[in-house]
Amino acid sequence: MDTVSRDSDYWETYTRNFSIISRGRQEQIKKLKVGIAGCGSTGGAFVDGLIRLGVTYYHLTDNGAYDQSNLNRQMVGRKDIGRNKADVYGERILDINPHASVKIWPNGLSLTNLNDFLSGIDFLFDAVDVTTADGMKMKIALHEQAAALKIPTGSALDLGYTQRIQSYNYHLGEPALHGRLEQAKSKAHPISSLMAGFIDLEEIPPSFSEELLRMLTEPGSGASQIASACFLLSSITTPYILHFLEYHRLPPLVAVDINSFFATQMNQEKMQKAHAHCLPLIKDILAKL
Repeated sequence: MDTVSRDSDYWETYTRNFSIISRGRQEQIKKLKVGIAGCGSTGGAFVDGLIRLGVTYYHLTDNGAYDQSNLNRQMVGRKDIGRNKADVYGERILDINPHASVKIWPNGLSLTNLNDFLSGIDFLFDAVDVTTADGMKMKIALHEQAAALKIPTGSALDLGYTQRIQSYNYHLGEPALHGRLEQAKSKAHPISSLMAGFIDLEEIPPSFSEELLRMLTEPGSGASQIASACFLLSSITTPYILHFLEYHRLPPLVAVDINSFFATQMNQEKMQKAHAHCLPLIKDILAKL
């Protein structure tokens, strides 16, 4: 297919974006080069949002394969079980936009390929696993290098019913992890490192504190994640990227707790009471890690 035909095909696919999104803005979206580190629940959801928005250039990496327990929240099917997550999303992108440019690192990130992965991208989305020590070390290294290369970065956490994206405007000279890089590096346990570098304990949603306490007291049990928070991230993708293109900076922290729209006053009081009980226990455990 020649250049004119490819261009026509692109505009036919995304014609329903107009006029909510202007043609000039859609041109910017088309040219945006995005790196997604981790293509699981948060990374995959973000890619899904990017595909529908019309992003054409992708760097994808993930060293994990889908298993059956992923099907409760990740936008894949049983046919994808056992397949590499980045490979699956590469195919998903090309199925919708066959003229997209997709480069994949199926063995995940390492200190040796980090610069190659980050080369040439305009925006980085960090969805690296936070539950393992190796994952957390790579996550920290990713931010350190993104800050050095001045690549604006969004970092997601789904915490129960809450979807949370922390922004790092590294292209404007912000320090790595907003100055918390060494704090994050100093902790050996991944959750302790997460709290030191990425989120304060006081920012944990009340609905998630019991789950966080369970994760700390049952090592190796993994984190519970549900579809609603992942799907919410796909929805957030469009206004998040549009804000970046319009203002040349990422928006402040985005945190949406969809459960709060449905909680009764009685439920909220019960949740706050449990939260108040859990926080000192979590703080005490983290101090020992």
